[in-house]
Amino acid sequence: MVTGGAVFGTLSFASSREREGWPEDLVKRLQLVAEVFANALARARTEQRLRDSEERLRLATDAGGAGPWVLTLDNRRIWVTPVTRALFQLAPDAELRYEGFLDVIHPEDREAVHQAVRQTLRTRTELRLEYRIVLPDGSLRWIASRGSLQCGRSGEPERLMGISLDVTERKRVEAKLRQAYDEVRRLRDQAQQENVYLRREVEGLYGHGRLVGRSRALKRVLAQAEQVAPTDSTVLLLGETGTGKELIASAIHELSPRRQRTMVRVNCAAIPASLLESELFGREKGAYTGALSRQVGRFEMAHGSTLFLDEIGDLPPEVQVKLLRVLQEKQIERLGSSKTIQVDVRIITATNRDLQKAVREGKFREDLYYRLNVFPITVPPLRDRREDITVLVSAFVEEFAVRFGKNIESIARESMEALQRYHWPGNVRELRNAIERAMIVARGCKLWIEPPGGVSSAPPPSLSMREAESQHIRHVLDMAGWRIRGRNGAAEILGLKPSTLESRMVKLGIRRNDRAPTK
Repeated sequence: MVTGGAVFGTLSFASSREREGWPEDLVKRLQLVAEVFANALARARTEQRLRDSEERLRLATDAGGAGPWVLTLDNRRIWVTPVTRALFQLAPDAELRYEGFLDVIHPEDREAVHQAVRQTLRTRTELRLEYRIVLPDGSLRWIASRGSLQCGRSGEPERLMGISLDVTERKRVEAKLRQAYDEVRRLRDQAQQENVYLRREVEGLYGHGRLVGRSRALKRVLAQAEQVAPTDSTVLLLGETGTGKELIASAIHELSPRRQRTMVRVNCAAIPASLLESELFGREKGAYTGALSRQVGRFEMAHGSTLFLDEIGDLPPEVQVKLLRVLQEKQIERLGSSKTIQVDVRIITATNRDLQKAVREGKFREDLYYRLNVFPITVPPLRDRREDITVLVSAFVEEFAVRFGKNIESIARESMEALQRYHWPGNVRELRNAIERAMIVARGCKLWIEPPGGVSSAPPPSLSMREAESQHIRHVLDMAGWRIRGRNGAAEILGLKPSTLESRMVKLGIRRNDRAPTK
């Protein structure tokens, strides 16, 4: 046995000639001889096990393409196997030192590898890193190395031992997968954004989406939009409801450098005041009762793009303060969080209210008004661009003909004249609704359109000419507020002289307080 271990052999001495006594000192000497044999046998067995272990390790590393190595810390020499030399394409008999090994590494990865080795020596943790090496022919190879420290009797590190693997093919596959994943994610994000905020792009007469018209007033608005679009200036769109302020905002966005990202829209009047703040700035989970999940606000969604705030005049006072801070500092805070988030958003706002009056009445912050009123654009009502009615009617008829599957070849002249005379308090939106109603009930190839006032553009056959004329004049007078003379007066709308209209009213017995006859 060796140093108190298990007995693995016996050495015997015997004599058959005569009985022999064994003195104690001789027995001890023989025991010493037995220990010499035992140590020799044990060393031989250990060497054999070591050779077997090395052979198994060699087979394993060769099969896996792994290259073992040992870095001796005192002299900075590196021992490598033939597999490792082939992996790094090193000369067969060249002595390898740590500095020479660093020279093989790609210049961009060299410092990172050196710092990783120093970190392992300092913290005595496992070495794990991936890096590129430059082969003699100039090609690159990705290497993954793993290693650990071996300490001496003093407890100080003496060697860094490890293996290296060629992971070039894995890196190529990862790069292709990452590229494919990025493309899928880009397409997914684009699809999500376009589903939530669908771009309403229908090429119009001037190439600005659904902005259709040829009037001087519309051309002036489009010229202003083209001037401000390339900048990041805040735009305030003013005008009556239904004039197409959102379309102007879309045109500004599409002409801006931010057009690659979808414009985000928020109707401030359509969202309850209690939810508007979280809708704009986002919230953390548990920010308030009912906030069961984290929500990204519209400002974050519009980062790098344009945020269109419609009906800005309906913004609650507490939200006005936060909006002012965003305009000043370009930062937001989600509800329930004190962390500030930097945002890059171009703001376009719109309202049909008189903001200056709201400021005087204390309903709208004066400082916010001046922040928003950097570049105001007033969108004209439809009655100030009547020459666009014909073009708009044609565009809407074409749109609904496709939707309803109807074939319209002409529009009644009486209908077009009636549409031209109507005051259009609801502007383009009201006109579109009138066209949609007419298309729903249309039969045949000729379209008759009834103005929103309720009087048909074609007189019903049950009315006499006198009754039809009386009813039409009453309708026009109601539309003009019973104002006969002047611009937009009833006489101008009817194409008559004021004196002629007054004579017809007397002849037909039309008075302001009279109710129109019904049939």
